[in-house]
Amino acid sequence: MALMETHPFLAGVLLLKGTPTQDDRPDHGLDPVILQDHDKAFHRRLVCQACKELVTFDEARLEMNEKHSHTFFNPQGLVFRVACFGIAPGTMAVGQPSDDFTWFAGYRWQIALCNACRRHLGWYFSGSGTFFGLIENRLIEIEQEE
Repeated sequence: MALMETHPFLAGVLLLKGTPTQDDRPDHGLDPVILQDHDKAFHRRLVCQACKELVTFDEARLEMNEKHSHTFFNPQGLVFRVACFGIAPGTMAVGQPSDDFTWFAGYRWQIALCNACRRHLGWYFSGSGTFFGLIENRLIEIEQEE
């Protein structure tokens, strides 16, 4: 995690892929992957509702299928209000990418968990590009002091 410790707004964004383990090190068994470089200063942080750790930034919002927010249901009938983000450095993607019941045509998904508390926060999508679909009511917005 040296990158996150050396640059407050990340010289690159980390996505941790793999399955969380019970090891004392939070990154044990997870494979860090640099997604993209960013030089933008972020001011509105979105944190995990459960543990208050950083998940993403309001400035990282993006539109998929001409909308930022979408309402979807999964095969079990659970309904989710999902917001799309280009980066989510406070998450880790777990499991194998799947296109089963995908909400975005041409994209495969993986579960996205909070790096700190491991709560399910949404999904990481990969296809012609990558993005995160995060469950809106599992995030809280916090203004960052200048």
